[in-house]
Amino acid sequence: MEVTDDVIRNLSTKASLPVVFRQFVKDWPICAWDEKKWTSVFGEKDIPFRCLKKSFVSDEPCWERRCQVKKMTFSTFLGVLNTSQEWMYFDYKYLHQWFSSDSELCKTISWKQFGYPDKGPADTTLWVGSQGAHTPAHQDTYGYNIVAQVHGRKRWLLFPPEAGGLKPTRVPYEESSVYSELNFYCPNDLDVFNGLTGGRSVELRAGDALLVPRGWWHYVQNLDPLNIALNVWLPHEKDNSTQISEALIKILIAQICKDLPQETAKLLVNPNEDDISDTPLAVLFLQLETVVKTYLDKKRKTRRVKRQKTREDNSTEPDIEEFDLKALLDNHKNKLEIVPTIASSDIVDLIKRNIREFVNNKVQDEDEVEAGTSSLCLTKAVIDSFSQSDVIDLVKQNLFARLG
Repeated sequence: MEVTDDVIRNLSTKASLPVVFRQFVKDWPICAWDEKKWTSVFGEKDIPFRCLKKSFVSDEPCWERRCQVKKMTFSTFLGVLNTSQEWMYFDYKYLHQWFSSDSELCKTISWKQFGYPDKGPADTTLWVGSQGAHTPAHQDTYGYNIVAQVHGRKRWLLFPPEAGGLKPTRVPYEESSVYSELNFYCPNDLDVFNGLTGGRSVELRAGDALLVPRGWWHYVQNLDPLNIALNVWLPHEKDNSTQISEALIKILIAQICKDLPQETAKLLVNPNEDDISDTPLAVLFLQLETVVKTYLDKKRKTRRVKRQKTREDNSTEPDIEEFDLKALLDNHKNKLEIVPTIASSDIVDLIKRNIREFVNNKVQDEDEVEAGTSSLCLTKAVIDSFSQSDVIDLVKQNLFARLG
């Protein structure tokens, strides 16, 4: 079987394992852009980079709250790449918020070859970072993810949704993100990584793409001095149900934050959620009402369609996921592969490599600002207990029963 737009779209909606598309986007013009070209594209924009010392060691992940935001031009960023003691990340930025629609960058972006001709710059996020810059291990509660690597190398560690030992937490809170309490960058304690199962690891190079199925945990780290990637999140049929879970959790977090000192409340949330305690309860309930109505309406419509289909035709559509995936993988011309598994001992070795590179023989900064969540022991435990997936599912079940 050969790769076509429709085949890739079918694969992306059905795949239950992460898939690498080797050199699938190498023909994108931006994969050939050098540093000089990227400098001209960014121009003199003041870009906010999230920064933290490379040698920072903590058993908690490097939460966004720990980082400083430093603004600089892309040219300045390039000038300090090889000398800075910090990693720097301009991450999770939608293209349309930073570049005009007629810019050269926006004109080059299309996800058509993945089967999504309607997805373009408005749906695309940009990630620009230095060596060591990373995203803490987390899972996205909405949709699934396609990533295109366009400059440098990036390592992905992935775990299935049901993986144990990752210690899920909603503190710091960010809608649609469930974080792991494990620090895969430079932790003090390596014992917590022993016995992790289900892990997969892949290194992406410029021209590669990666499909991250719904709910898969991922820790992502830049390996080269300059790293640039693009991604698009695509909706999943289960998103309507998840939106209800997120709305319920948001009500809980907001009300807890309202009655706490501001500095304490800030530790409970990521910076992009700082205004959560200012959101009126009426607005939060309106948001909940909206997603509940959407979910119930869609469920009723699905039942009607299913009943109608049963009356008209008793035959069922064959599930072609396994056939499609096997045929695609067997054709080596497609350059597709399932992300390889990785043993917990090899994960530990990767982390040790980080420590040797970024920490050993480096002077530690004793004045490092603490912005961790360890001081929120009871509050955090309450939030995580209420936010646990089986608890929220039970709340939703009771909610639907009472709403009829």
